[in-house]
Amino acid sequence: MVITLAEKSHNEIDDTPPVVNGELITYRGETYDLTDLPNGAEVEADEPFVGKITRVNGVIHATLRYFYSTETAEPEQSTDVNDYIFDIESGECPCPIKRKPEPVKETPE
Repeated sequence: MVITLAEKSHNEIDDTPPVVNGELITYRGETYDLTDLPNGAEVEADEPFVGKITRVNGVIHATLRYFYSTETAEPEQSTDVNDYIFDIESGECPCPIKRKPEPVKETPE
């Protein structure tokens, strides 16, 4: 499955990357079963998907709206669309967002 994460900054929301298991996508607590999508199909999709979900030569292509928090992300993010496209059969999509370093916690003496 080819997943594109259509990233968008947000002050408070920080999405967890989707998880793929074959032709199932779990995202934002919902599981979407795409096994019945026939080859050559194009279907309009609702939120959290963006645009159409397609199956081309047996491969599903889907774009998901992906929010990241401006509190935890670096101010400059990649503008290369290829950094947000993942070909994944199973497991969690990588998070394409560059994060700020974790603050160092001071230890009491």
